[in-house]
Amino acid sequence: MSKKPAIVIAQGSWQNANSWDRFVERLRAAGYPAEHVKLPSIGSTATPLPGLPEDVTAIRSVIARFRDAGKKVVVLGHSSGGVSGNNAIVGFDNIDGVIFLSAFAIPKGKSLVEINKGPPQPWIEMQGDRIFIRKEVSAAALYNDLDEESQSKWNQEVSHTSAALFDGISMYEPWSEGVPCGYIFCSEDKALHVPTQKEMAARLGPGVITATIKSGHSPFINMPDELVAVVAKVVGKLSQKTVS
Repeated sequence: MSKKPAIVIAQGSWQNANSWDRFVERLRAAGYPAEHVKLPSIGSTATPLPGLPEDVTAIRSVIARFRDAGKKVVVLGHSSGGVSGNNAIVGFDNIDGVIFLSAFAIPKGKSLVEINKGPPQPWIEMQGDRIFIRKEVSAAALYNDLDEESQSKWNQEVSHTSAALFDGISMYEPWSEGVPCGYIFCSEDKALHVPTQKEMAARLGPGVITATIKSGHSPFINMPDELVAVVAKVVGKLSQKTVS
């Protein structure tokens, strides 16, 4: 039985779940039990639309399943999934750490809306209780390092995200509770720019494990093998901190 921790993926907004398929396959091939969590806030037609609490509940159900199977877990949060992922680990004793992949790490008591001051990104569009991707301009932000054919393909694999997600209040800071944390910088990211990534990583404290991948916002799509290698290095260091 593999002693490697399970990787539970809390994805970011808008992108459909199949964006993660190749990366999950590569993680499993490398010996990591891995599961991508389908988040209720993406593409829902429920009334009212689900937000942060529902996403957190979905992630917790997966963590609980691995706990019941005797498996340690590392949560990998991408973009806005950094918030839902880190809030999901509260109360679990099988967490080896949290990795933020070009992700938001926000203070307890704050929301994504509160820390994103200034005008909205030009590639998003608010429509009532839903936030959509403006496909005519979003490829340059989300898929800038993909070829034109791939950009066109993945630019269609998106859904609306509930505005309630961005209003949800973060209730937990794992970095303040002794949980080992890592941050993976995406050096070519045009959606969450490197200075913002560094600002997020700085919140994790001096003990944060960092790594960099030369990619845009979505390395799980076009460079899954390279991302697995980077994640494996960070996971190894987090696991050592947990043991020590």
